[in-house]
This record gives sequence, structure tokens and C-alpha cells, in this order.
Amino acid sequence: MSDLALSRYARPRRSLVLRTTLWATLGLLGVTLSAVAQGNRVHTVAESLAGGVGGVAVDRAGFIYSADFRDTVWRISPSGESEIFATGLYGASGNTIDAKGRLLQASFYGGYISRIDRHGNHEVFAEGFAGPVGLTLDPEGNLYVCNCRGNTISKVDPDGKVSTYAESELFSCPNGITRGSQGDLFVVNFSNGKMLRVGTDGAVSEFATIPGGGNGHVAIAQGSIYATSFAGHQVFRVSDTGETTLIAGTGVMGEKDGDALEALFSWPNGIAVGAQGDRLFINDFINRSLPGTEILPSPRFALRQIKLASLSDSLKAALQAGGIDQVVEVHQAWKADPSTANLYTEIDINRLAYTWMATGKLPEATRLFELNAESYPQSFNAYDSLGEAYMNGGKKKLAIKNYKKSLELNEGNANARKMLEKLAGE
Repeated sequence: MSDLALSRYARPRRSLVLRTTLWATLGLLGVTLSAVAQGNRVHTVAESLAGGVGGVAVDRAGFIYSADFRDTVWRISPSGESEIFATGLYGASGNTIDAKGRLLQASFYGGYISRIDRHGNHEVFAEGFAGPVGLTLDPEGNLYVCNCRGNTISKVDPDGKVSTYAESELFSCPNGITRGSQGDLFVVNFSNGKMLRVGTDGAVSEFATIPGGGNGHVAIAQGSIYATSFAGHQVFRVSDTGETTLIAGTGVMGEKDGDALEALFSWPNGIAVGAQGDRLFINDFINRSLPGTEILPSPRFALRQIKLASLSDSLKAALQAGGIDQVVEVHQAWKADPSTANLYTEIDINRLAYTWMATGKLPEATRLFELNAESYPQSFNAYDSLGEAYMNGGKKKLAIKNYKKSLELNEGNANARKMLEKLAGE
């Protein structure tokens, strides 16, 4: 991103005292701090790469493509090795990967979309756009393009024919775009904090508000939409009902890894989901000189990763942060949230509870076994494990009760019979 390009972004952002009263401010904005967010971690994959920040895309092999809002796209391996993938573009902004593994790349200043093969060779696929930025595909291979300058969404068929798909006064430099499972498009404005929904009929409506005053891009992972707040230096999660949750960043501009809610970002823009679906890749505009040099700051960026926590990760973080009460809160929140409920498994919780029990956390393990049995009332194994926890805690009657329940559900559970015989002989 050139200095001129940066000026498009570097407007004074709203000051809602995010730095000093983050939690209270987010509450006023209707933003929640979901217990599900606990356990997310931020890691820098690559840093001090030349250029600014456009879109980010990830292919099925796990390679990450970061456009620099100038003339180049970088390719970064999952292990952090970086190389120039393609150059000769004109304001490389949003991008996406097609079904054949080719990169579709928007050139903001050139007003065209390039199609780039696996070797970095590119051709103009479609043109005639007004500041194209975000791109997304549907299963039929149709491409949807955000026209920042034109405040419209274009549709490009597989042959490169361009038509207007949606236009609305609600658009204010539409920047990021993604497609939901039902065919709706979700679009974020760069010039304000709005996230809009574009129906399959092209109708545009307000869906959510992202704090910070100016958005970057969006991606869908694990049933939720994730959006970068470019002006707010944070990353947010938006549920299928439009509820906005902070998942990373304090609102203070900087570069800091670690716990996601304590991490620092600097103008986060592009965002894409990793090949396994459990992590997000984001480019940060850091605008600083290389270490050890005395030249004036030049446009540079870093590629950051947010590892989305599993339920076990979240529960471990909750136990450390707030004890068993917070464990219960996280467990309930995870199950109640439609986007994470299908990621919840009896086996994962059972394994974690046994780990806690083996390391001297018997009360915490017992409560977790209880939650598992409540969640899976037809699981003989859940009651068998709970019986063991009660037995280890000297609660004989409760142990017998749960082993009997396990046998009711599975008469072939030899372990339950063995434990009941043991308890009867004590």
C-alpha cells in the first residue's frame, strides 16, 4: 500500500475510550465478550514483508496469499516461508481462490480482476469495475465483487461477463465480502462500521455493526462470520443473528502475540480461513523500517494467525482465569451457540476431565464429568466416567447411582459391573 493508498484508510477513527475502558465501551456498543472466545491465541507467521495490506486468501494446500495494495501478491507457506508470488498488478486488493486453485485478484486502481495460475502467471479475467476490493465465489463459479468507489456489488459469470448484482444507499465503500451457506452475501463497509446482508434477490439490509468506524474484510469459519475492524485494530465474530463478539485485540495499535484478547493489531485488513477451518490468517499494516536501518518508514506488513480455540482449549483457559464457575459458563455458552454446538463432543470433554483428575484437580474434573453427563444423557460412558470421579472422591452412593445408570444404558458395560461389585464389598 502506498502512502497515497494509506491515506484512503487513515481517517481519524472514533474514539470511544477503547483503550482505557474497553469492556464498558463494548457493552455500550452492544458487543459481547463471549466466553467462547477464551483460549484463542495469536501468532505472527511472517513479519516485515514489503508492501501494504490488501486481501488474504488460503488455498487447499494451506498456502496463504497476501496482496499488498500495490503491485504484488506474496505467498506464505504454513511454516512462514514467504516469496513473491505475482507482480505487475495495480493496487492488489481483495482476492479469493477458485475451484482449480487459481487466485482471483482484484486491482483497485486498475479496475480489473486478474486470474493467476499456480506459477504466478496472470491474465485479465474481467474489467470495468469501480475500485474493486473484496471477492467471493458461489458453487457455480460466479464471482461477486465489491466496488468501493461505485458502492455496488458486481456479479461476474464464469465466462467473465459482468453485471450489477446489488446497489444500495447502505453501501459506503463496500470492502469485504463473503458468501453464507444459504447464498446470502455478507458485506462490510470500509467507510463506516456496518455489515450488510445481500439476499439472493439482491436486496440489501443492515445486519450488524462492527466497532471502530471502518472495516477491512470478512470470512466465515465454524459457522460464524469473522471481520477485521481496520480502524479499530481488532477482530470480531458475528453470529448468524448479527450478534457481535470481540475475539482478538484490545483496540490499542501495536504488535503483540499471545492471548487473543490481550494481543495487539495494527490496521488489520485481509482475513481468510485456514485449510483446516480452525484458524484465521490476517495481514497487519505495520509501516516501519527493517530492524537495524535508519531509513524512513516504508510500507510493510505482517501476517498474523488467530488459532480458534477448541472447547477443551477454552475450558482450560476458563479454569485458569476464573475457576470452576467460569468453566461452567464457557461450557454452557459453547453449547448454546449454534456455531459452536456442533463442534462440541463428548469424547473431548471426557478426555479433558480425566486429564484434570490425573493431575490432582478432582473437584474440577468431577464437575466437568457432571456437565458431560448432562449434555449426553444417553451415553453410558459419560455416567461410567462420572461414577469413577465420585468413587475417587469418596462419594460412594453417588458412584453406585451413576454406575447403575451406565448399566441401564448399556448392559454390556463390564467396567460398571466390576466397579459396583467393588463398591458393594467396601
